[in-house]
Amino acid sequence: MSKLTKVRIFSAVFIAAVLTFVIFQLRESEASPTPLSPAFRRAGSEKPAITIFEYSDLACPACAAANSKLKSVLSVYGGKIQVNFKHYPLTGIHRFSLDAAVFADCAGKQGKFWEFADLLFENREKWANNENFKKEFESYAKKISLNFEQMEKCYLDPQSLKEVKNDISRGDLKGIDATPTFFINGKRAVGAGQMINELRRLLVEEI
Repeated sequence: MSKLTKVRIFSAVFIAAVLTFVIFQLRESEASPTPLSPAFRRAGSEKPAITIFEYSDLACPACAAANSKLKSVLSVYGGKIQVNFKHYPLTGIHRFSLDAAVFADCAGKQGKFWEFADLLFENREKWANNENFKKEFESYAKKISLNFEQMEKCYLDPQSLKEVKNDISRGDLKGIDATPTFFINGKRAVGAGQMINELRRLLVEEI
């Protein structure tokens, strides 16, 4: 084997090792920067002591339970905490959870993301694998006085899907393999139990 060939092989192996290391760091670093969610997917303080990024699937039972607990925490500590909702639909389990994420964002563009998300969580068994999910979503939209025709136009806009897929891509980089997964001031917490424990610890420090 010539010296030039050896150098090329060494260079290729070195580059592959560096890329692997960078990807690993991106996955494992709890503090890797994450952009804030759109304003309609943020709740709580605009100048928080504690920032939460919540990767969630609107058809996930554990996510629904965590959502309820997080709302209770916000009702008491909303002046200290900011929640950034990030979509991470598990379409292999919940067939229409990606569609739900896009529709929820479209509700958000009418000012009612959280209200629509709550209805999706509460009724997840009715729509998650239901080919008539749009009829279900229309009924939820009517309950909270949303313009469903406008929501459908928004849903069909490729940019709406792109925004959700950006969340998924960032979640993939962070190595998310379960929902809900939280990053609380950069520290990973999986599930409602870990999330509450980490919040308690941080809130004690703040108080």
